[in-house]
Amino acid sequence: MKLLLTLLCLSITVVSAQSILKGKVLGKNGKPIYLANVYIEGTYDGGTTDSLGNFIFETSEQGAKIIKASVVGLPTYSKPIQLPQKELLIIHMQESENRLQEVTIQAGVLQANSSGKNTVMSPLDIVTTAGSMGNIISALATLPGAQVAGENGRLMVHGGDASETQTYINGIRVAQPYTATPNEVPVRGRFSPMLFKGVNFSTGGYSAEFGNALSSILALNTENKIEQPKTELSLSSVGLGLGHTVQWGKNSLTFNSSYTNLKPYSKIITPDIKWTKPYENASGEMIYRHQFKEGFLNIYGAYNFEDMGLYQADINYEQPVLLKKKSNNSYANITYSQNLGNRWTFNSGIGLGYLTDKLHYDDIFLPNEEKSLHIKGVLSKIWNNKIKSIGGIEYFDNNYQEEYQRQNLEYNYGYHSKMTSLFTETTFGILPHLIGKIGLRETSSNLQERNTLEPRASLGYALNKYTQLSMAYGSFHQQAATPVLKYAPQLDWLEANHYIANYFYERAGHLLRLEAYHKEYSNLVKYNSMTPRYDSQYDNTGNGKVKGFDLFYKNTSSIKNLQYWISYSYTDSKRNEANYPATVMPPYVYKHSIYLVGKYWFANLRSQLSLTNSFVSGRNYNDPNQTVFMNGRTKGYNNLSMSWSFLYSQQKIIHFSVSNVLGAAPIYGYQYTDQPNSQGIYDRRPIVPTAKRFVFLGYFWTISKNEKENQLDNL
Repeated sequence: MKLLLTLLCLSITVVSAQSILKGKVLGKNGKPIYLANVYIEGTYDGGTTDSLGNFIFETSEQGAKIIKASVVGLPTYSKPIQLPQKELLIIHMQESENRLQEVTIQAGVLQANSSGKNTVMSPLDIVTTAGSMGNIISALATLPGAQVAGENGRLMVHGGDASETQTYINGIRVAQPYTATPNEVPVRGRFSPMLFKGVNFSTGGYSAEFGNALSSILALNTENKIEQPKTELSLSSVGLGLGHTVQWGKNSLTFNSSYTNLKPYSKIITPDIKWTKPYENASGEMIYRHQFKEGFLNIYGAYNFEDMGLYQADINYEQPVLLKKKSNNSYANITYSQNLGNRWTFNSGIGLGYLTDKLHYDDIFLPNEEKSLHIKGVLSKIWNNKIKSIGGIEYFDNNYQEEYQRQNLEYNYGYHSKMTSLFTETTFGILPHLIGKIGLRETSSNLQERNTLEPRASLGYALNKYTQLSMAYGSFHQQAATPVLKYAPQLDWLEANHYIANYFYERAGHLLRLEAYHKEYSNLVKYNSMTPRYDSQYDNTGNGKVKGFDLFYKNTSSIKNLQYWISYSYTDSKRNEANYPATVMPPYVYKHSIYLVGKYWFANLRSQLSLTNSFVSGRNYNDPNQTVFMNGRTKGYNNLSMSWSFLYSQQKIIHFSVSNVLGAAPIYGYQYTDQPNSQGIYDRRPIVPTAKRFVFLGYFWTISKNEKENQLDNL
């Protein structure tokens, strides 16, 4: 499976002509700098300074390279060098007059990038986390504030449902970020982590640059650099994968393709699914890059075809119901960045999405089509050493149409949304260790009668070079989710206000992040039926509140070759929405969730063992046989997953993983009959995983000119 192409390649550089690079890092007045990171750009060769500012490490690199040094509180040092370097390298790191670089606002921000301070996860962490199976969404579930429901696999943040999170690639919205699956089978993120340099994941209070999301933004960014030629092959228990990069001059073209078919897998490990046509997926991604003298062009495209057929249990039918589903999902965006001089920068982009989905359920035929367009332009300016601003305009066009066909009945419904947004945001240094950010966003739509005006503000204060405090406030709006908006396009904006306080500490391989938040909802959608229907009555009289706190601790230095992190979230969500007769905790929220992730590198075996153990508390459900609404609660459950990765050679990797090793049997909730039986009781069936475990075995091979690269280099 392509999404696992990057799994674990813990890189050991096996090269001849090793040389020693050593030196000293000094700060103001020639004082040595302790725990500075010194490394060669574009490689994994580097070291950390001791208390006297000295560093030493081995490298196999030769020729002209860039040496970099970074430490909390100072701007990154960068200088060209020639390798091998025989003389002692002296690095002088100076304080910058630009105070904006000394403090970062952490409230509501989780970074998973390849570089940069205050990063809680690296891209390698994402793909080597046991249980993630190369799925970005599953890996993010191990971070505080995020939840992924087992029965649908969609990302939820700080007590909000999945529709409250929007996904962006290079700043351009993706209307359909998930794969297609039948009900009660978890989806996956559509996009391979191998093509992205990192992930910015918001838990709230996000920038005025983004909108139409009540809870969160998931921003995926590709690398703005020309890639080097290489070929990547994969063979796994579920399919095949092929990737290739060509480079000429200031151009590079990368593509990845994969084919997945669960028919062979299902014959060996039988899931609780009665397939008539086992799940089949053919997908591909492409990136073209061109470097101009003062600009960069990036063209990204993705395609996904899915086909499946099965018999699905439904409590309202005596026998399992025949379901067939076929989906075609295409997405492309073009982004361009240009340095205009005098500290002005221009970024622009356009994104197109097209989805067709055909669902047969018993005698019901439900085809739908969605066309999406996003156009965006952003100007940014550094006014002086303490102030920088961005401003922009964007246009969203989303056209969703669906048909309902059953015997002689036929209904057509949908919506065509056209939104225009203006936004501006300024970051400014108030004091040497205090920065502020103020933003404003205004949006108009053809579906909603009124415009939205969304003020956003945040502060960050550095107590010292290891510790920061930050706060954030924001007003957020979004349109109703598609399952409702397709029936009632006239519904008003949904609203939420965020209040967030954050404590962040990072020193010598230890990272601690604490965050408390309060979120207030208004104008939530209410309807008078069991589920949204074409003949339901809708209004915006719903409301809600969420409060909670998150804890994240990561350790990468106490024990050699071991890294681990602990993530805990407490979420107290109360909402009056949908068909609720009262304010209750909704059925999609876990009140408590804790994750323990550990990874250990066995040098003698050239292998990494990764374990992920999670525990989530039970969720509410409504039992119509009881008089009190939403008074049922499922049991909490524990899930242990493991993976083993073996570096067979520098460019060949064997990976084995198993989810739910201990065979936990969670119940996510219950489906009740629409009508009571002859005794006046509503019968029910439990909603459970379709397979107790998922077992994956894969072989990954990278072919490149220098014979050192493996599939980690794609991140």
